[in-house]
Amino acid sequence: MPEHKHITNPGLTGQAAFHGGDIWGAARRLEVNPDRILDLSASLNPLGPPAGLDKILAQSFKRICHYPDRHNTLLKEALAKQLGLNSKNLIVGNGSTALIRLLSRALDLKTILILAPSFGEFPRSMALTGRHFHFLSISESQNFTPTTVDIDRIWAHDPSCVVLTNPVSPTGTLVEREFLDTLLAQAMARRTWMIVDEAFIDFAPDQARKWSPPLVQKYPRLIVLRSMTKFYCLAGLRLGYMMGHTDTLAHIEPLGEPWSVNTPAHDAGIYCLAQNEYALKTRKAVDKWREEMKGKLTGMGLVVYPSQVNYLLTRLPHTAPTADIVSSRTAEQGVLVRDCQSFPGCGPRHLRFAVTTTEEQKRLFKALETALKS
Repeated sequence: MPEHKHITNPGLTGQAAFHGGDIWGAARRLEVNPDRILDLSASLNPLGPPAGLDKILAQSFKRICHYPDRHNTLLKEALAKQLGLNSKNLIVGNGSTALIRLLSRALDLKTILILAPSFGEFPRSMALTGRHFHFLSISESQNFTPTTVDIDRIWAHDPSCVVLTNPVSPTGTLVEREFLDTLLAQAMARRTWMIVDEAFIDFAPDQARKWSPPLVQKYPRLIVLRSMTKFYCLAGLRLGYMMGHTDTLAHIEPLGEPWSVNTPAHDAGIYCLAQNEYALKTRKAVDKWREEMKGKLTGMGLVVYPSQVNYLLTRLPHTAPTADIVSSRTAEQGVLVRDCQSFPGCGPRHLRFAVTTTEEQKRLFKALETALKS
């Protein structure tokens, strides 16, 4: 019998990063149609995709026999127009996760410092490419959000790259502008890379969304990642982009996969970017529903961390079961919520909920009430 245990690189871990959004596995376990699952473990737009997108995809299907545009020209032009950038400041890909993998391969990163909690794909991708990384845990007393008091702690590690999320994942808290500006200035002076994951920034207020685009052409070692999957509810298509200095991206892009975005996703992205009314409606609705959920969760005894986007991190009371048990119990009722133990920096009582409609909240809280019983 052939020996298989040494067929992969022994220096790489085979541990997959955990993600929410597995309606397929839940449906199989419950033996129901996936459409019957209420998925609040993945933080997507509760309004669903923009109206009319189905017609765009039907038109896109007519070109499915052809390879996509390798340069994603029209999508880059649409993004550049919205962001006030040049197309050469952009790389688009199959979701921001694919772009994280690209960065971990492309950049010469000696030691990476990840501010935790953080998105699990950062350490996963660094491990897969043999990079050395460390976590810097941000205090829960700060709502897991870095401030200027953490800057000396960051440089004490002498990293070649600092990675952070804004809004913070999984709390949804926006990082203070003073911290971002100070850290960026010091990073550039030290010739340190700074990678900012802004996957959920489109749900945030205008001022937060406008921070990074003007800076990427000014600072060659600043890389910003954004997702279109979340805001436009395109999880089944997947779409994200990277912003950076033109010289920097000119070196990174050739190292990426060919045909990094399929034609339907490319066309969907162009259409979605033009839906200004949808964007305004989304932010207004999410703000309303988030406050509704915050009040109800607090009323059930959960600690709710501040959030300005489309998800809420909570801490279960010590009298309740742990997050893995609660999430399993809600899943048995067809409601998926996110056990956050897989996020570096979170513990066994941290549970995250995607913001959802008033009607779907009724189903969530009924399932949660049952699950919280000891």
